[in-house]
Amino acid sequence: MSYVVYGLLLCLIVWGMRFAGKGRFNDDFMSLEATKCLQGICAVCVMLHHISQTAAFRQANELTIFPEIGFWFVGIFFFCSGYGLIKSMREKGDYLKTFPRKRLLTVLIPFYTMTLAFAIYDVAMGTHMSASQWVFSALGLVLINSHAWYIVVITLLYVAFYFAFTRIKSERKAFAAMGIFVFAQMVLGILWGHLAWWAGEPYWWQAPNGFATASWWMMPCALWFQGEWWINSTILFFIGMLFARFEGPVVAWLKRGYWIKLAAALVALVGFNQVSALVMDKFSYWTEFGPARSLGIGDKYACLAAQTFLVVAFVIFVFMVMMKARSINPVTKFLGKIALEIYLMHNLLLMRFTPLIADGPFVGGNQPAPIVAPDKSNLIEFAAIVILGGIILGTVFNFINARVKAFAISGGSARRATKG
Repeated sequence: MSYVVYGLLLCLIVWGMRFAGKGRFNDDFMSLEATKCLQGICAVCVMLHHISQTAAFRQANELTIFPEIGFWFVGIFFFCSGYGLIKSMREKGDYLKTFPRKRLLTVLIPFYTMTLAFAIYDVAMGTHMSASQWVFSALGLVLINSHAWYIVVITLLYVAFYFAFTRIKSERKAFAAMGIFVFAQMVLGILWGHLAWWAGEPYWWQAPNGFATASWWMMPCALWFQGEWWINSTILFFIGMLFARFEGPVVAWLKRGYWIKLAAALVALVGFNQVSALVMDKFSYWTEFGPARSLGIGDKYACLAAQTFLVVAFVIFVFMVMMKARSINPVTKFLGKIALEIYLMHNLLLMRFTPLIADGPFVGGNQPAPIVAPDKSNLIEFAAIVILGGIILGTVFNFINARVKAFAISGGSARRATKG
């Protein structure tokens, strides 16, 4: 099964690939069209990542390259977002004036339509939540869909970008402020940990009845930034901004001795991947749940440092390859258009069709026993449903979000015209 999936993914990547000739480069490798196609591929890879993390796929040794590299693909999204903000700010004179209305709505509308869809699903499935949990979920202050963390982080980055570049007159200082903001997220995210360690008695969760007596918001990963995935690729947002700022000289430098630098980038990627594997084997992000009565902050920072270097190396390598070989085809163009909705909505299918590959739902930290048919047909069915269904849901919700956004923008314009 895995090799079929890998083969199809490879075909998706090489279809429409344009190779620059000797001594030439693809000048459009950072164009909106090229980067959107790349994000479409990354959206598929994120779905494969989440599928591969299920116990059934792990037990069957299927899709084994994907369980630990999901943040690689999210790094691409962050890099493209940071790059796009700076390019748009430089090329569109009124970009910052319309930023809150146009750019923020682009992520907030999908977030709240997704929240509504998941709320309807939870009601239909009889999911039990307290009144306060429903209210916080509806507002987005806690996540009704665990995959939606990306929207929270990117929204905070957008807000920080807006205030930095509208309130700080010096562009250099505005960039510095953004760098500090991203770094602060990473530092504080580690200190925040995976659960409300600061609530109740010290190490309350290690007590025999610790979780049984705790409030819902004290549970693992219940609040914002509780989990390394919130912070282990966000540095690419700032790097994308820097690349947009210095794109000309950086690209010119990369072109000189390109093949040597590409080989060096590949060596760096392989090397950092090995280092990251060793660090993650020796240390852990999840130190709160180890035998020692310690938060293990040092272990967490070691893991974050290793993964940060790795994801930066991956993104640099990908875009260096695109300087020579970039891929644009009708399928990836379409997937790129709905990439955000695919990212947000496919978790519905992961949850709904879990009974195909497990003997019960994943509830309260209890891992259900995996189910693997002798011919692995249930794994094939599950993967097909999640991927194809994710694309269908992405298409539907992209259509809905576009209409809601158009209404919100036109409604706001009409109200301002009336007041004027």
